[in-house]
Amino acid sequence: MRIAAALLVSLALVVPSAFSASTGSTSLDSLYAGRQWTELYKAVQSRKDQVFFRGAVAAVFGDDVRAERLLRSVVASAPHSEQAYESYEWLTHIYFRNGRYRTLMANMEARWAAFPNKPELKQEQTALAGFRGLPDQTASKPKFSELRHEPRQIFIPLRIDSAPVTYFFDTGAWLNCMSESEAKRLGLAIRETPGTLGTATGQRVGFRTAVAREVAIGAMHLTNVSFTVFNDDEEPWKDLAPGHRGLIGIPIILAFRTLRWSEDGTVQIGSKGKRSDPVRANLFFDDDHLLTGARLNGTEIRATLDTGAATTDLYLPFATRFPALVQAGEKKSMDIRGVGNKQTFDSITVPEVRFELGRENVILKPAHVFLKDLGAKNCIGNFGIDLLMQAHAFQIDFSAMRLDLEAR
Repeated sequence: MRIAAALLVSLALVVPSAFSASTGSTSLDSLYAGRQWTELYKAVQSRKDQVFFRGAVAAVFGDDVRAERLLRSVVASAPHSEQAYESYEWLTHIYFRNGRYRTLMANMEARWAAFPNKPELKQEQTALAGFRGLPDQTASKPKFSELRHEPRQIFIPLRIDSAPVTYFFDTGAWLNCMSESEAKRLGLAIRETPGTLGTATGQRVGFRTAVAREVAIGAMHLTNVSFTVFNDDEEPWKDLAPGHRGLIGIPIILAFRTLRWSEDGTVQIGSKGKRSDPVRANLFFDDDHLLTGARLNGTEIRATLDTGAATTDLYLPFATRFPALVQAGEKKSMDIRGVGNKQTFDSITVPEVRFELGRENVILKPAHVFLKDLGAKNCIGNFGIDLLMQAHAFQIDFSAMRLDLEAR
């Protein structure tokens, strides 16, 4: 289903909590619990007393500097409160998506020390063990570059420790990845780790890591860039040539601030993004997922945005919300392949579904609906590159938190 074979969805750092803000405002608590981020932003943007909620929505809409400042102030003012516990979690998600693993581990160590009796502590420590000792990635300021890609491909050229490679960009991967042979070819030291990662199938897999001193993409330079390393006999590496057995995930893509793919053969990165406006945003960071808003038959929906997915998949929440669209579909069993595993799910195939996405209309034909609640919370599916490439071009702007498609 994926170019990256359902590679990495999230670290699954923490057990979701039944958090109650205890603010005395039932409406704010309800908006937070329901992940109604735009509405929560509108409700608290002028409420200086609601520091936690303002920090949370800043994290959702990619204002990481403000989010970190606000959430750290919550921890400092009430270090053993439930708001502090949730603040640690939001901070961990910020550090994770930015490749700041040293800071991530320090943040989690502080949380474990402050909340030693939480039942999920051992699970978190096991999941995060593989990131202990990894550095913080750093990046130069975004600089405009225009790169070339092959027709209908998302592979772009870059250099790892001065060696040229061609990797694909994957907004569904919260980690940069490569195969074992690729790491060895590049002369990177492979480090064994005891941690685990979550895949798109919901399974957890082990992994190894390697750190590149420098990654250069166009005019942009990043240092201390960590990669997860997987066996060469796993998808997608086994089908790719040496020099192509890798992907750049969110930690690198986020440093671009903007990415524009065009069917004319170019990928532009580092352009100046538009001004942040959460009211108009249609991209959201939710846990370790990048979500996009869309519309179906006039109804607002959300799905994960995954350029590493060759095809779009819909999940059980789609069938639940739109029963009339699936009732005449054909029942099947279909596979989703993850790293080192494959799972078969009952599904329904629908002739077509039309979405409004990024100001343009796109058609999923046919539409496969897996009768399993997979992926991110409150999402109807995983939108892949097949929808995005129906446009002449698409742009992801992390400053404005916007996905926009340009018509042919």
